[in-house]
Amino acid sequence: MKGRMRPYLPELTIRDYNIYLRYLRGVRRQLYEAYGLYSCHLLRSNGVLFAILSDSLAGRQATCQRKRVPGTLAWRRLMCQTQGIRLAAQVEVLLGWHNLQDRKYSELRPLKRLRRAVDRLLLRRAYERAVQENPALERLFVQERDQAVVQMNLSAKNYSLAAEPMSNIYGALYSTLATDDPSQRKSMRYIGSSIGRIFYLLDKAERFEMDKRSGRYNVFVVNDLRGQAAAVENARRQALAAANDLIRVYSMLDIKLNRGLLDNIMLLGLHHAVDPLEAGAEHENWEIP
Repeated sequence: MKGRMRPYLPELTIRDYNIYLRYLRGVRRQLYEAYGLYSCHLLRSNGVLFAILSDSLAGRQATCQRKRVPGTLAWRRLMCQTQGIRLAAQVEVLLGWHNLQDRKYSELRPLKRLRRAVDRLLLRRAYERAVQENPALERLFVQERDQAVVQMNLSAKNYSLAAEPMSNIYGALYSTLATDDPSQRKSMRYIGSSIGRIFYLLDKAERFEMDKRSGRYNVFVVNDLRGQAAAVENARRQALAAANDLIRVYSMLDIKLNRGLLDNIMLLGLHHAVDPLEAGAEHENWEIP
């Protein structure tokens, strides 16, 4: 359940850059206040997009205040007090916790086993609190894991079938960000499903050699692709087709705020994640306080 959705910096306006950073700090602050300082390291950009989408679709103006950025002594302007930011923090905690379960201890090196044990110990309280606040969201993640186990046992060769669990959970997550308009929710579910499929394929392609050595299920391995380079090319081709189809649905959304910023993320940012538009741009630091 990995993959990052964030802006493409070279084409981002100064205004949108500031809005994104304030949401980034706002989600970090919400994680700190609700779940503790250690939970802040879970922030992987997905929650920031959830917050911006939720507020922008509903037309909610976030309150901008000057507060201390968690983990630093710096005081900066940040967004706060919105439903979207609270939901984003819950998503980041639950996504982070379930990402810890993605690989078995036997497949990890000793240092990573220790890191996982520490993470599980220090994040358990944050995870339990997020589950109490949003049990419906937790049920989505549990259902996705159960479906993923079924697909692994079947060793499915069909790419769409293999990506279905992650596609379903992202579709459900994105649909919760929409307003009460049924057509809007349907569009958001389709967008989320496409994003889930894209990042599932890219993640499995990157893990090709590792999964092949360990004997772990990988849809590219069972299709007998010749090496990781062939897997990555196959994944990129399928991901670009899904991204192009997603653009058609996204263009029909009624976005009330931050249209320019969301266009940058959903069009350029997603394309850059699939097929880099500029070498080195993916290493830009978005954690600036």
